[in-house]
Amino acid sequence: MRYFFLIAILSILTLITATKVVVTKQLNKIKILDQKITKIESKIEKLKTEYSYLTSPQNLKKIKKQKDLKLVPIEEENVIKLKN
Repeated sequence: MRYFFLIAILSILTLITATKVVVTKQLNKIKILDQKITKIESKIEKLKTEYSYLTSPQNLKKIKKQKDLKLVPIEEENVIKLKN
């Protein structure tokens, strides 16, 4: 009976340890993926910023002349001005 309890306790301890190791590996993978996601998001934000500068009204006129495109800058006619 003693051997059974000893084997049961040792098996439970090994299962707990193995579970903790698996969880820490998965958490490390998640952290690495989060870092990759933030890098990709920053690249996307930079590209959006570059695109907004590229499509400014002055640049749109130049592009329109060069490539015969029908690009028109967005005009804000109905902007509501808030009072402070």
